[in-house]
Amino acid sequence: MFSPALSLFILRELPFSRFDFPRWQSVLAISLIGLLVGLDPSLRAAPPDMPAPPLWLAVVMGLVTTWVAFLVILGVLAWWLKRGGRWDGQGSLFNLVAASWLVADVLGAGLTALGVPHLLTLPLWLYSVWVGANALSGAIPKVSLGYAIGGIVIGFIPAMLAVGVLFALLDTGLAMLGVAPPPPGLG
Repeated sequence: MFSPALSLFILRELPFSRFDFPRWQSVLAISLIGLLVGLDPSLRAAPPDMPAPPLWLAVVMGLVTTWVAFLVILGVLAWWLKRGGRWDGQGSLFNLVAASWLVADVLGAGLTALGVPHLLTLPLWLYSVWVGANALSGAIPKVSLGYAIGGIVIGFIPAMLAVGVLFALLDTGLAMLGVAPPPPGLG
């Protein structure tokens, strides 16, 4: 998986056949990204009068939110790419998207976990969208770069809504346990 992921990172177009590797490698890649997202120091920030959430909770939330975002974006992309007969559903979209995320997202999440400010890692995250779009347009001849970017951006909308709901549920659950302040209007 690493060879196609690195090729995608340097914007080489690859056919779908290059993504016929075992699914567990993609699962491991997305989980690694989630782990690094969970190590982001800002996920453990708390007001001075409140205890910081434990590291294990931040890591679990990083894993869960990354997987939710990945699966939602993947579902939207599958629908988007099949519109107008652009993609016939053949090939592992799961592996292609995971490989396209691997290098740029590991770098972005890894730097963030090391304390680099989010604003400085933003170019890597934006480049990740470009890598993903280039991977889709390279593997699927009927998909243009612009159409692929559109699909990824459209996928981000429900993915971020789903992640927002997860964080709201976590905040509510922690407030009930007395670990975090209650949401405004409930306390």
